[in-house]
Amino acid sequence: MKKIMMNIGDKAVEAESMSFKATEEPWTIYKLDDGSVIKLRPVVSGIFKLPGQDPVTGLPQFLIRSSNVVSVEPPEVPLSKREIQ
Repeated sequence: MKKIMMNIGDKAVEAESMSFKATEEPWTIYKLDDGSVIKLRPVVSGIFKLPGQDPVTGLPQFLIRSSNVVSVEPPEVPLSKREIQ
């Protein structure tokens, strides 16, 4: 595994770059009151294992680099042309 220096808060730490393979990449889907649908999916570009453990849980700590993919599907009929009930 490759080591990389990272700034975590005000500290520089040597993290371990982890190799990974996505096994699932589901969308989180939100339906809005106006009928629009927003889909959101994180795409991970890097996973880094930090030294030591979480002081509360004792579990390993990881830093995740990611970006979001967003899809917006507008309602069939624009809100301005709908009947208000």
